[in-house]
Amino acid sequence: MDRVTRAAQQVDDQFYRVLTVLRAVTLVYAVGVNAARWRDFEHPVTAWVLIGVMVVWSGVATWLYEPRHRASWVFIVDMLVTLALLRSTEYVHTPEMLAEHTFTLTTYWVTTVVVCWAVRWGVTGGLLATAIVQSVDVTMRPTVNSSTVGNIFLMVLAAMLVGYCAHALRVSAVRRVEAERAAAMATERERLARAVHDGVLQVLALVQRRGNEIGGDAAELGRLAGEQELALRSLIQSRAREETGSDGARVDLGRALDSLAEARVSVATPSRPVMLPAETVDELLGAVRACRANSLLHGGPDTCTWILLEAETDKVVVSVRDDGPGIPDGRLERAEAEGRLGVATSIRGRLRDLGGEAVLVDTAGQGCEWELVLPLQRVPGSASAR
Repeated sequence: MDRVTRAAQQVDDQFYRVLTVLRAVTLVYAVGVNAARWRDFEHPVTAWVLIGVMVVWSGVATWLYEPRHRASWVFIVDMLVTLALLRSTEYVHTPEMLAEHTFTLTTYWVTTVVVCWAVRWGVTGGLLATAIVQSVDVTMRPTVNSSTVGNIFLMVLAAMLVGYCAHALRVSAVRRVEAERAAAMATERERLARAVHDGVLQVLALVQRRGNEIGGDAAELGRLAGEQELALRSLIQSRAREETGSDGARVDLGRALDSLAEARVSVATPSRPVMLPAETVDELLGAVRACRANSLLHGGPDTCTWILLEAETDKVVVSVRDDGPGIPDGRLERAEAEGRLGVATSIRGRLRDLGGEAVLVDTAGQGCEWELVLPLQRVPGSASAR
């Protein structure tokens, strides 16, 4: 059993311990109420036998709800026993007692199984259990009055509240474990990064520099060393990529951009994750790739590209700069007018669909720079969008 599953089970264990106490308290109440009115029963001896069954089953159920026995069939059997004891009220009570809507034989003891179902299957399970229990209760009454409606309302309220709380606490426990694991991984990654930087990365950087200085075959060796240095840096700087929230999968934009790093592509991202919806990250990544492809098309295979991610409070900015020939004034407008829509659709179109903009910062002959600006208020699920 992994830590996440164990954390969720610990939440369940706490709930069932409380429900054990609830079962005992409601049992004592049921015994007390029936002891005070047993002479009014139509079949008092049978009533005491059924109360004894209730006591025995409470002990058995407490044992069955322990973690090693807690399977779905336990909840179903608990429901069947509870329904049988509840329905026996029709045999034990007199017709007058049923008409007056006095307490059933089980009184509040039946609430325990409803709450158990709510913990097991959430709000849906709790409401289903309420419907089953109350249908048995109502069908043995000659009439339905305000007391019956009040009991139904209280049981529905308890089922919804407990079901929601159980689900929320499980999610909270799982997220806490995931956060602790991510923090531990980040700490270990930082320790490893320091050790690697002090040794391997410095040697690879030295080999790359010396190889370029010597030239010839050594230059190729230096190039390979540079590629391995970049790959190793990307590995030790990697961050947790996905988190699951109520809005679905969210992805670290910085990690996604890191995957684009190559020998001639440098990527700089913040140390903290920049979490955005997966669809948004895919579109931004497509725009960045289009910028890089445009650089290679016009500048050749030796063109270098620098990618910078900046996360501000109200927007995300991805800058893509190259050392190519640049884009002369008016070229993009002429290309769009002629029906060549590569940049217009691949870069500007993507950002426009996301609610942002792609700004070209061009210096002809000295490379060009794209700024992909995405306001966070346009991003679903972000704090600025609320």
